[in-house]
Amino acid sequence: MIGDLEDDTMPLDMSWPSGFRKRLTYLLVAPIVFPLWMTLPDTRTPRGKKLFPVTFMGSIVWIAFFSYLMVWWANLVGAAAYIPPEVMGLTLLAAGTSVPDLITSVIVARKGFGDMAVSSSVGSNIFDVTVG
Repeated sequence: MIGDLEDDTMPLDMSWPSGFRKRLTYLLVAPIVFPLWMTLPDTRTPRGKKLFPVTFMGSIVWIAFFSYLMVWWANLVGAAAYIPPEVMGLTLLAAGTSVPDLITSVIVARKGFGDMAVSSSVGSNIFDVTVG
């Protein structure tokens, strides 16, 4: 019910989609998905199941790389708009890291798991304060 297992177990299909909206989405996410697809083994394939440590470590490297880019670009935007880096870090970057938690909570709540949405939002904030 929560997710289709068949979709989760199928390897990533990078073929050109049909339909305008799917093609537009493909072109917008291709700069992110294509390098990940080229460098990380897909653990949903039999060969990739053996390479899960490589996928795990590679994912950590990619997260660090994307985090660096996000902070660097926020600094550039702040410098262009004459906003101090401290303000950019406390407002824009903090809000940007909370948006995925918000989206996850909304999706889970719409599926009828309101208690999970509340615990996710509270738990992620407690984790952010204590760890980060």
